[in-house]
Amino acid sequence: MRRLLTYGIIFSMLMLATCKQFPMVNCDECYSNKPDSADLHVKVTINAENPKVYLTLYRGKVEDKVVEWIDSTTQDNFYLLVKVEQYYSVEARYKSGNKTIIAVDGGKINTQLQTDACNGNCYILTDGELDVRLHY
Repeated sequence: MRRLLTYGIIFSMLMLATCKQFPMVNCDECYSNKPDSADLHVKVTINAENPKVYLTLYRGKVEDKVVEWIDSTTQDNFYLLVKVEQYYSVEARYKSGNKTIIAVDGGKINTQLQTDACNGNCYILTDGELDVRLHY
């Protein structure tokens, strides 16, 4: 019984490690050719004091000051078409009384090639979500 439990624990640990390395693939979300761009998902807070949020997208880190795009949104989920495998930062400006709050996040959309799923090459997109919501 003890040996069976040991094998069960080892098997579970191996499965967890494998799932992190090779995520479950939804074949409907596969690209047969490697995509060069995709939608970056930006989460913002829209509320009574901030019905519109001003956003600045930077290629690279904010400190690099390479502005890619400036605009505003009235939606709490915003999508921007960007190049994959490129690091981006987003800056959101909020009002709180007479003060300005600046929220920053950064990341990139990664691609992974899965050859053992979906009958052929399957490029999947991972990451690509930046969160600049206010947290109270």
